[in-house]
Amino acid sequence: MFRDTSATDRPLQTSAKLFSRKTWVVGLSLTALLVAGGLAVVPTLTAESTLSRERVRITEVRRGTLVRDVAAQGRVVAARSPSLYTSAPGIVRFAIEPGARVSKDELLASVDSPELESELKREQSSLARVAAERARQEISNRRTVLEKQRAINAARISDKAAARELERTELAFKKGVLPEVDLKRAQDVVEGTQITLTSAEADLALERDSLQLELRSFDEQLASQQLLVTELQRQVAALQVRAPFDGVVGNWLVTDRANVAANQALLMVVDLTELEVEAAVSEVYADSLAPGQRAEITIGAERRAGEVRLVSPEVQNAQVLARIRLSEGVSSLRQNQRVQVRVLLEEKPDVLLVERGPAFERDASFAWVIDGDVARRQTIQLGASSVAAFEVLGGLSAGQQVIVAGIDELRGIDEVLLTR
Repeated sequence: MFRDTSATDRPLQTSAKLFSRKTWVVGLSLTALLVAGGLAVVPTLTAESTLSRERVRITEVRRGTLVRDVAAQGRVVAARSPSLYTSAPGIVRFAIEPGARVSKDELLASVDSPELESELKREQSSLARVAAERARQEISNRRTVLEKQRAINAARISDKAAARELERTELAFKKGVLPEVDLKRAQDVVEGTQITLTSAEADLALERDSLQLELRSFDEQLASQQLLVTELQRQVAALQVRAPFDGVVGNWLVTDRANVAANQALLMVVDLTELEVEAAVSEVYADSLAPGQRAEITIGAERRAGEVRLVSPEVQNAQVLARIRLSEGVSSLRQNQRVQVRVLLEEKPDVLLVERGPAFERDASFAWVIDGDVARRQTIQLGASSVAAFEVLGGLSAGQQVIVAGIDELRGIDEVLLTR
């Protein structure tokens, strides 16, 4: 017989205490986990493709100084390395071996040219003949002037004699000793002698002018012949080829005792105290290169400063030649030594920079910007570029991460999930 159910009865909690505080904490935690998991799953659901992070190269957009430069191969050349020529055909005889150091005006080679030497002697003989003819003409002029002067003197004496005779006649006429006819005759004689004297003086003046003209003609012939002789003497002196400055004899351009033609190059002289670097730069940078730009020359592990001295005005084989003057000593450099050259074209401080990469080389109008585990295509605008970076003009901000390589195969996709 059952007494009652009190032994099995338990009191029930009210609705206000249906969930404890612990239950609420656990529930909220589970909810947060579900939301986070949902947010983590959403990119996976919206991404059009997946890509491993190990396959891409990621860089960060930063602020810095953009240094536009261009790198090229160069070689050391002498700033002064003229070729020396012969002025006439003949047999060349070298006096100095290649590689020997020489001083200014030292004899390097001589050319035996019998034809030129014979022509010089012939023209010198002509010069002496013209000089003798001029001297003979000058003597003849003096003789002619002397004869004309003698005629003037004789006319002057006759004029004086006629004047004295006129005085005696006038005195006798006044005394009535001589008739008027004799007086008139004496006056006519004086007038005649005066005319003769005037004519003789005018004749002497004309003769002087004529003689001076003839002498001037000889002077011009003499000057012309002297110029010809002087030029031939210069050519003969040029047969003795001398060093234009202190330097080193380069290669012989002809063999010793060879028969050379006129104006043929014989040898080179190199000034090793003034070396420059000749760099072949791609024609892409032809418009950016200009004299005065700073340069950096790398010789092994050593770097030296330089400056662009000149830029070739023409493009050859898709390259532009630039001459770079070294700002430091050149004692350790050698002719035709290979070096690395870096020319600084421009510097832009405090600009947004992004590292160069195949992604921008292929298409620089957009970038893959990383947001968490998702990379999205984003339109950007790039400006000037250097060897290592691009200038960012718009579309990116400092601190953002972008993919610069390893995403070439994804075409027509705007969003990629990056997996670990």
